[in-house]
Amino acid sequence: MKYPYREPLLITVPAACRLGGFGRTVAYELIRSGRLDARKLGRRTLITAESLDRLVASLPKLQNSRA
Repeated sequence: MKYPYREPLLITVPAACRLGGFGRTVAYELIRSGRLDARKLGRRTLITAESLDRLVASLPKLQNSRA
């Protein structure tokens, strides 16, 4: 775990969607599939920032088809 905290540890689903560039339905599909780690705080669903970072890092890089 990194200290001191410079960024939030948990982010809302709408914020994760904005940051990740995907929609709410995709966010919940990623949670159900285990690719995003989520926690419940009362009625709120919060996504760990670390899991969003891992998701982005796991995506394949776009290959430039122009040579």
